[in-house]
Amino acid sequence: MNRNCQAFFCWKWLGTVLLTGLVYACANRGYPEGGPKDTTPPEVVNENPVSFSTDFSKKRIEIYFDEFVQLKDIDKKFIISPPQNKKPKVRLKGKYIQVEIQDTLRPNTTYSLDFGDAIADNNEGNPLGYYRYVFSTGPVIDSLELAGNVVNAESGEPMRGVYVELYSNAADSMPLLELPDYVALTDSSGFFRVTNLRDTTYRIVAVEDNNRDYRYTPESEMFAFLDSVVRPRFMLMEKTDTIKIIESIVGRDTTTSDSLVTTQYMGFGPSNLYLRIFQEKSTQLYMVSDERKAREKLEFIFSIPGENEFEARLWDTLPLPYLPEDWYIKEHSAGSDTITLWIKDSLVYKRDTFNVILSYLRTDSVGQRVMYADTVRYTFKEKKKAEGKARKKQDEEEGEKRPVEFVEIKTNAGNDFDLGARLWLEFARPLRDEEWQQLLRVEQKADTLYQPIAFSVGKDSLRIRRRYIDVPWKAGEEYRITLDSATVFDWYGHFNNTWTKKFKVHSEEHYGKVVLNVQGVQGNVILQLYKAETGKSDNGKRKYNVLREKEIRQDGEVVFDLLPAGKYRFRAILDTNGNGVWDTGLFLKGRQPEEVIYLPAEISVKQNFDIEQTFDLQATYKGMSDK
Repeated sequence: MNRNCQAFFCWKWLGTVLLTGLVYACANRGYPEGGPKDTTPPEVVNENPVSFSTDFSKKRIEIYFDEFVQLKDIDKKFIISPPQNKKPKVRLKGKYIQVEIQDTLRPNTTYSLDFGDAIADNNEGNPLGYYRYVFSTGPVIDSLELAGNVVNAESGEPMRGVYVELYSNAADSMPLLELPDYVALTDSSGFFRVTNLRDTTYRIVAVEDNNRDYRYTPESEMFAFLDSVVRPRFMLMEKTDTIKIIESIVGRDTTTSDSLVTTQYMGFGPSNLYLRIFQEKSTQLYMVSDERKAREKLEFIFSIPGENEFEARLWDTLPLPYLPEDWYIKEHSAGSDTITLWIKDSLVYKRDTFNVILSYLRTDSVGQRVMYADTVRYTFKEKKKAEGKARKKQDEEEGEKRPVEFVEIKTNAGNDFDLGARLWLEFARPLRDEEWQQLLRVEQKADTLYQPIAFSVGKDSLRIRRRYIDVPWKAGEEYRITLDSATVFDWYGHFNNTWTKKFKVHSEEHYGKVVLNVQGVQGNVILQLYKAETGKSDNGKRKYNVLREKEIRQDGEVVFDLLPAGKYRFRAILDTNGNGVWDTGLFLKGRQPEEVIYLPAEISVKQNFDIEQTFDLQATYKGMSDK
């Protein structure tokens, strides 16, 4: 075979191999292996006009990136400062963002467009960071800055997404009526920085601003303010670093020493502004809801606690043989923001429909509380029954199946009972009389037998269905409370079944004790012990389950004893007005919220164990609530 033939067969064989490989690859398609995950954020490659332009007069700004980007929560995170009535429109255009100015720009003013962390790459969502675009409508870029933190006044936790607003006009009414001169948004740590300010003094406030109008709505939004105006300034600042100096090298060994190097630089400030945001106490009194939840019960809920002079009378058009005046029993919640009327007259509650004239205090349009009257129709419908023979059969079946409804009795005593607690019984509905108290038996176990002991029964001033059983309970002893059948009657014909409750009072060894050595007390202080919470708070808003509290006026030891094993925390309210409660702020009165100081340590209480803990109210515990 000649060389040409050999070459021909060689190329033919090679072509066959390549073709076979290609067919195999097409027949066995798979997924390509991915490379390393993209962790690089997008970069700005061009700005039109360029950032920090002066004599700016454009209506559109275009910002170009080195890759496709996305916008995350741009409506919430993007702000322009000074703010405008018509916020700029931000549009995504693939690899660039277009900002369209909707409102008229002020002359000789420096503007900053803050995107926060809303810009991210399109694939992995890597955020660009806190990007800011700046321009001036005049010949100069203003460059002063202010910074600080916003925390919840009660919890001390940082507040995210709060608007910090600056007003060159220091009038108190400005945050309620006018747009601020400058605005910034707090980050997840509560930190804010307001940039490109002109040289003047400012009133500084912080607003939760739920409706995004850059104005404060009292009682509806959280608010903070500084007591005095602030002027931004340049400051010569120093930074000290430690560097190592090589003194000698011998072979492979080196001898070094530390040296302090101080460098100076120009800084802006103040940068440690501290605003405590609060919710003003609501003063608008009105009825939130009214409802006939059961045939014999009406429930009314008011907007705020307080006396409202509530009364109800039957309307004279009610088709009854008479109109009773004493037809209900009134029950208040703590604070009287909920009122329940238990209808005790059977001629009223057995009716499906009746009319009531309600009278109560309500806040009018000028903020005054005036008596208000309203006529309301209340209805209640039972489950619809069948007709004729089917209804008779249904009634017979229901009569056979329907169990006797006894008076329901609840108690705070389980199988064990806390030493020092007050035992109570609570009934589902108001009672007709108190004769049952003479038939109640309270007994203490002696050896194997229960012996009757003396006790007293007390009423709760608010919970009309609750009765307290007062006994000097002894640690480690066993007790039994008994009510025979048909001794308790409510207003609706129900009576109790035989009811017995046995329990044992915990011994003193069951509990632990915390002794707080409180220092730095000035004025009236309320010490509160509360349970450590789990989970996160709602942007600094946290509810506290306060278990114990004590008022003090001087340094010393404060004992919290008879504590079940568990984890606890302490906080101190600096009760400046001495009214025994924490008071929020009031902006138009210039009143800051009372200060709350949290002990950062969580106290783990064990049985039969005493813990001593120092709580210095002058220490830097601010902003260190339970995390």
